[in-house]
This record gives sequence, C-alpha cells and structure tokens, in this order.
Amino acid sequence: MRRALVFGAGGAVGEATALALRGAGWDVTASLRQAAPAAEARLAQAGARIVFHTLPEASCKADAVGADAIVFTTHISLAEAALSGVVGPKRLVVFSSNNVAADAQAPSYKLMADAERRLRTVFPNIAIVRPTLIYGDPRLQTLTQLMRLARRLPVLPVPGSGRARVQPVFHEDLGRLAAGLCADDAPSGTFAVGGPDVVTMRDLYRVVIRALRVRRLIVPTPRFAMNIAVRAGRLTAEQVVRADADRTAIDVDALPPALMPRTSLAEGLAHHVRLLDGAAPGD
Repeated sequence: MRRALVFGAGGAVGEATALALRGAGWDVTASLRQAAPAAEARLAQAGARIVFHTLPEASCKADAVGADAIVFTTHISLAEAALSGVVGPKRLVVFSSNNVAADAQAPSYKLMADAERRLRTVFPNIAIVRPTLIYGDPRLQTLTQLMRLARRLPVLPVPGSGRARVQPVFHEDLGRLAAGLCADDAPSGTFAVGGPDVVTMRDLYRVVIRALRVRRLIVPTPRFAMNIAVRAGRLTAEQVVRADADRTAIDVDALPPALMPRTSLAEGLAHHVRLLDGAAPGD
C-alpha cells in the first residue's frame, strides 16, 4: 500500500487532503500541530494514523522516512525548513499562494517565490499548488469572518471599489487535487488553482449574503478609510494595495482536467454556512 504523510491535517485543506488520500486507498499519516478533537476523530474514523509535529522540528523526519508522498498544506516556509535534509519522496506536494504571481512585488510573496525556487531546485518531482481564496469550512477565516460580520451589521464595507475579480476555491476540491497530485503519474510543476466561478468582490459579498439569507447593504470602502484601518491594525498595507487588483488564478503549468475544482461558489458557500451553523469541523 502506498504511504502518504500530510502536514497541516488539523486544518481544513490538510484534513480534506488526508481524507481524499484515504478514500483513494493510501496508508495516511496525518500530522497536526496541536490537538483538534473533532478533526482527529474524523481522521481516525477514516483510518489515518495521527501524529503531532511543530514544524520544522526534527522528529517529523522520522515519519517522512519511507513515505511515497509528502504533502505540506502549511506555509511554504515551514515546508522548506522541515524538508532540509530529507531524502525526496516519489511525490512532494507543497502549498503556496496565487498571490505569488498576482502580487509579485509584495515582500511576503517575494519570500514565498524564493522558497518555491529553492524547493524546485532540490526536489524536481515537486508539485507546487497556488490556490486563490480558499473557503468552505469555518477554520478558513476570511469568509468565516465576513459571514459573522454579515450577521451582525446592517452595512458591509467591501474593500476598495468592489470591482476587483476573485475566484474562490472550495477546500475539499483542493484536498482532492492534492491527493491526485500524489499519484506516481501526476505531473510536477506549479499549478494555480481557482474555483469554477469568477466574480467581483461586490458579487462575492452578495452571494455570501444570499447563502446566509439576510439582507445587507454593501458599500465600497475609499482609500482614506482603508488607510485608517491600516493605522488601527485592522488591515495591512499589502491588503490596501491589493484591494482593487484582480485575484483570479494566474496559470503557470497546466493542471490535469480531472483535478480541476468543480464545486460551484453557491454550493460551496451553502456548505460553509451549514458547518458554521452546526458542529464545525474545526475546534
């Protein structure tokens, strides 16, 4: 049986990846940073072995020995540090960000781009996944916070003009994709990944409101107001710069059609709301 090690399995994408691999018949070791009882229960029920690592501690290398595939759904800098001295598995899947291309001049994304280059040099069999905005689970804070605000406030300020285009991607689609990239015949390369729906930021807010079944007024946020939010520590300067920039997937290498995300935005948001209203997967 093929063996896979998934780091970040306590998070929404990591758990989805581990479960997808188990569904495909892999022997899976799910690495968590800290206790997450609900996620642990689901992973154990699916037959995954659960371990705990605080990356990049040396103990993770022992679990990497003999793995046919290793997946890091953690920050790419932690993946790079943890892989130091590790003999490459047959397949290596690492998560980065679409903003490496969409916002290439931002210091944080320059650092990620540098990490991508170094990893490609050392591990020619690597698949680097660059997702757009990830949603579908309360552990994913961007849209979870928006949903909570939408339930409390009669007016929702959208960053900038609201005309910037986004392409949100459902977390379970990313899990299936990462599991597919672990296959021996899967391609190596850098893969930008967005969902099937491209919408403006204002329309994204509208779809969220419809999923919540509430009525709210959506208003643009002018630059001076965003600068005030930066001074108050509620936004970063990078976020202000990106407010009116499109954040759709910027293709690098072609993703196999069978691995393309297919969950519609309306369907994925309905799932996100159901989890938010019930027993959420996260702890």
